[in-house]
Amino acid sequence: MGVLTLALCAAFTAIPQGDSDGDRDGLSDFQELHKYGTDPEQADSDGDGIPDGDWFERREYAYTVRTVVHVMKPVTLEHLNDDYQDARLLDDAGDWVELEVVHYPFNSVAEAIEANPRWRRVDRDLKPWLEPGPTSDWDAELRKGLTRALAEAGIDVDELSDREVVEQVSSWLMEHARHEDGFTSFITSFDEHGRPYVEEELAERAERGVAEEGRSLEEQWVREVSAKGMFEHGVRGSCTSSAIYISGCMRAVGIPTRTVLCIPLIDASDAHEHELAASRLTHPKVKRIVTEAAAGSTNSWTSHTFNEVYVGGRWRRLNDSKLGQNILDSHYLGLMTHVATFHDWADADMPSTVGRRQSLSLRADVFGGTNPYSTISIRDEYGVHCELPRPGEEELSLTVERVHWTDDPELPADILQGCEERGRFGLIAVVSGVEGQDEWRSFLDGADTRVSLEAPGEPELGVGFERGCWWYKNGSVFIYLPFGQTDRRDLREGVVYSVRARNEETNFLWDMELEIAR
Repeated sequence: MGVLTLALCAAFTAIPQGDSDGDRDGLSDFQELHKYGTDPEQADSDGDGIPDGDWFERREYAYTVRTVVHVMKPVTLEHLNDDYQDARLLDDAGDWVELEVVHYPFNSVAEAIEANPRWRRVDRDLKPWLEPGPTSDWDAELRKGLTRALAEAGIDVDELSDREVVEQVSSWLMEHARHEDGFTSFITSFDEHGRPYVEEELAERAERGVAEEGRSLEEQWVREVSAKGMFEHGVRGSCTSSAIYISGCMRAVGIPTRTVLCIPLIDASDAHEHELAASRLTHPKVKRIVTEAAAGSTNSWTSHTFNEVYVGGRWRRLNDSKLGQNILDSHYLGLMTHVATFHDWADADMPSTVGRRQSLSLRADVFGGTNPYSTISIRDEYGVHCELPRPGEEELSLTVERVHWTDDPELPADILQGCEERGRFGLIAVVSGVEGQDEWRSFLDGADTRVSLEAPGEPELGVGFERGCWWYKNGSVFIYLPFGQTDRRDLREGVVYSVRARNEETNFLWDMELEIAR
């Protein structure tokens, strides 16, 4: 087993096809610049005698999140070392594998997407990613109809770069096909001729999934697992269905496309894994995004399928119509782990593994929880040369310009109405200098949210910034500070209160010197 593991690890870290490695350290120049943060012109960036390509050395200029995870097959080992993560096999147990995965969430890959105006000249190695498959089933008829429809929308693919084609065509495709419930993509098999069918033990689950639409399975398949059918009917299903649709249609216009499957950092149905994320992640933004995403998918069957397209000389992530999808995203699993890449969704043979387990609720396995994966270890790390500030090192302040009572008519009308409809009572603080919502969330993660109202001879009143109740408007944040019953009872009419933030044991500080009277 040890020999097999070492061989696979070496395969995982191979230079991506088409990439250069100027300093011959085993890392591509692109990934040194946009993933690792090392110097592509120096094989040993920090001069310590260990080349940058070493499994541990490559992390020294970056912030990383390392996990050990059990994942049910299919897992395509040859594709798991990509622009966002490194992975190596620790064990192969037959039905599942144990992986060590190192994530690089603060990469700059999306900022490095280039455009190729001569994209029609496709290298021989890329041509298989243009061929149709059982689900990516484009043909001359689809290509003709799609080209005509795009032209009517003012999109002439022959006049565009590959990046422009992907961005404009994917947006049009998503608008063309409306989303519709129905979920047969993980339980549909394909015969040697590419025709869909369902195994007998999964038939009841398949029929149940389409009953509400009053369709036969055949009618559902052309709207869910056939790119051509989805284009013709203007209907698509789950994320997997959308990926199938994008794959077939992008290939029809000449863009090499493949399908990727990702899982979240943790199984949200497992309380122990929630605790791992909460206790072992130290970066405020990463911790917040991962824990919030997990809280929103508790006990649900959760994974995400989308695409990669070949743009500007390398594979780029395309999530519906978002080119450059990163792995850290509060809307998509929190922090994604790439586990498989497919030429066609039929190649995954999901009904024999994940589809069967999930549809029949088979839980007596190594995972035990709702999902066919489980994370057994998490650790994040700031590399010794990483320039990101460590927890407790960064100092940032935001200014609270003014505070209002929740019934103050000077508040924006929507905030005033929302407070009234929900029976909110307290203060609304207006915070300036916020460059974006992500910066605001990160600040909240690290700040002391406790606030005191003080007046001579009166009881001190304690309120606090409500992390989950705020409005972002033109660079300012309006955030709710609710009163508890006791503090509301002790509030005195006509008394002028000094409003003071606690700012204890943190370098994320509120600049706040205000007064208010009820």
